[in-house]
Amino acid sequence: MIDHLYIDNYRCFTNFEWKPGVLTLLLGDNGSGKSSLFDVIKTLQAFLTEPMKTETAFPSNTRTATGNRTEQTFELGILGNEGRYTYGLIIEHHEDNRRNRIKQEQLKYNDVLLYQFDGSEAHLFRDDGSAGSYFPIDWSKSLIESIPERKDNTRLTWFRKRLRHVHLFSPIPQDMRGISESEKAEPDCRLAHYVSWLRYLFNTPEYAVRLKELLQPVLDGFEGMRLKDIGGSTKELVFTFDFGENGSKRPFDVPFNGLSDGQRCLTVLYTSLVLAENEECSLLWDEPDNYVSLREIQPWLTAVRDLVEEQGRQCILISHHPELINTLAAENGMRMYRGENGHARIKPFQWEADGISPAEIVARGWED
Repeated sequence: MIDHLYIDNYRCFTNFEWKPGVLTLLLGDNGSGKSSLFDVIKTLQAFLTEPMKTETAFPSNTRTATGNRTEQTFELGILGNEGRYTYGLIIEHHEDNRRNRIKQEQLKYNDVLLYQFDGSEAHLFRDDGSAGSYFPIDWSKSLIESIPERKDNTRLTWFRKRLRHVHLFSPIPQDMRGISESEKAEPDCRLAHYVSWLRYLFNTPEYAVRLKELLQPVLDGFEGMRLKDIGGSTKELVFTFDFGENGSKRPFDVPFNGLSDGQRCLTVLYTSLVLAENEECSLLWDEPDNYVSLREIQPWLTAVRDLVEEQGRQCILISHHPELINTLAAENGMRMYRGENGHARIKPFQWEADGISPAEIVARGWED
């Protein structure tokens, strides 16, 4: 799980530190930095798991607007693999040609170096901390992304694999395509390619069985779902419903794009649970209650809490929804706000049981 994040000189973040738990609800006004916090995590993930240049990941305009400092600093902590990983990165910007580079980068496991770039050379270390090879590299991208897996660097490659299992969801149902030309192993944030991701998941038959099991109590009349061949390698996601009474069967099919926005979002919500039941991961949900009714979000939220408590998965939510606030804020709420000079800050949500619900406190602006 992600247990530590430090950000300095990135958008609204200056000397910002946060230690998330296994279940966290991020609260705060619009513009307080909640979504930007998710953006930092996803940017670091992409930078370390995909071929990506520093100019793409950390362009000059991501520096804090209120200053003119040339260095951006990031630190990410992850618990897992029977230890703790600490990744540190410093990006140096050059004002004269608007370019940037890695000034310093390192990865540790329980304070044992696994990788270090000192500004000129990259140094690799074995699992036991002994020095491996070193050589000059392109300082505009991280070598961690491309290091091949070997028997003596399993800790480093575990870290990289775990980063790929940080999933950020902020679906836009109107953009979700109902057809797929190929499989996609990872979900995209907006879930435009949800069906392609589902094709990949359904290679494991148990995933399809479990998703059907979770959706049946949630979608009225839902009987099942299937990927229908419509030519070549293209498949269409089709749902079957039956509203027959007194034992009569009158099933009919509805394409995924024929579902309501709320039904598509509910499908994605429960798909994320199936994923988390089967892999060690962190789920980052940006307003999971969008398009979903009060009656529908509560069972999903209960399932999330069970997943966290029983399987130790991590779930971090952003929401303004009263149901999520009343359920989670008292014990798991973190409030983001703008402090001195407009910099983002975070602190535990403050609430005392005095007859006023957490959601009402937020609505009245009394959380200070």
